[in-house]
Amino acid sequence: MPKRLRNTRNKKAAVSGGEDRLSALPEDVILLLLSFLTSRQAVQMSVLGPRWRALWKSLPSLRFDMGLDHTSRSFHFIESLIRYRDPTTPLLECEILSSDRFSQDIDMCLRYAVSRKVRDLRIKIYSLRYFQLSAGTFFCTHLTRLTLRKVWLDDFYLHVSSCNSLEELEIKRCDINIGDVGTDFPNSLRLLRIRKTNIDPIATRSFITAPGLVTLELAVGYECAPWLKSMPSLVTAFIKIGHKSSFSYCEACEFDDGVLLKGLSGATNLELISVRSMVFRKEIKCYPTFSKLKTLLLSDWCMASNFTGLVYFLQHSPILERFTLQLGRYCEKTQMHEVYPKEQFMVSKHLKAIEITYFQKDVRVDQIVNFLAYHGVHPKLINIERKPYDDCFSFKRKE
Repeated sequence: MPKRLRNTRNKKAAVSGGEDRLSALPEDVILLLLSFLTSRQAVQMSVLGPRWRALWKSLPSLRFDMGLDHTSRSFHFIESLIRYRDPTTPLLECEILSSDRFSQDIDMCLRYAVSRKVRDLRIKIYSLRYFQLSAGTFFCTHLTRLTLRKVWLDDFYLHVSSCNSLEELEIKRCDINIGDVGTDFPNSLRLLRIRKTNIDPIATRSFITAPGLVTLELAVGYECAPWLKSMPSLVTAFIKIGHKSSFSYCEACEFDDGVLLKGLSGATNLELISVRSMVFRKEIKCYPTFSKLKTLLLSDWCMASNFTGLVYFLQHSPILERFTLQLGRYCEKTQMHEVYPKEQFMVSKHLKAIEITYFQKDVRVDQIVNFLAYHGVHPKLINIERKPYDDCFSFKRKE
């Protein structure tokens, strides 16, 4: 008998006669393993043995991937899973990955998840078109985390106003309408991420208030940026404006208090990135003071008009401790002469470190060092480092 065939038979005999260690695991561990699978895959695991036949009914999480699961009988599978799932098992997590073509399946999954008081709900559409959610879809007081991708929300206020337990909200590549009046987020909201999203109506910029918000991440075009009205609990904010988007500054946006910076003035950690120098320069005309700011990151926009943005933040951040200047690609047309303000001022006495990063040979680095020295910054506090060009937030560069 060939050696390879003999070894194969020995392995089969060892498996058939050996101990089933997987089935011997505690039920909590097996349920955890099954929770990483799609719901269809979890049900298919019932063929492994008697102990596995009913475990899928007690899973606290559901994952529907219409791209993997969808067949002509997908609707019936979802219907059967909902019917036979253990009604006493709480639904902690529900993830829906789908194309907008399977709207009937998506609606069924959503209705069930909300009826079971789901805690963590993720809807991710991977088609070119948005999937429209009907008003009142998220009337769920138990929802603590909500993630939306490629979703169209025509009346955003109705969707979030009833989620009194919502703590984390992530919106990416969506189209949302916050209404002419604006949107008040629940007091429970602690983390808000809005990325590459159209925020309507553009003609009349509406406000958002989030009294309990601690962390804000906003990456949109300026024409889509909402008016940040009231965020008294804000600690950390990451703001990127105008990235890969056309720039417009409508007449309706000329608020006396500004659109963005007034609402961010109470933050302790702040990052402001923009490919358009005019964006934040218009904002600082409302003269907010950043009395709690300790960590600050700015990009090239603060260098325009003889360091207008840089000067402003150094003057209006009395307890600033760490400052990072992130320089992008240098263009000789933007080269500036060393023109300092007529009135010399001293930077924060709490300042401990300044980091300047640049992408390529950049004469602005020497200008900045001389500028800082002119205003009392000791050279030992300044660290200069050449890094690959990256306009991402600092926490993304560390990942």
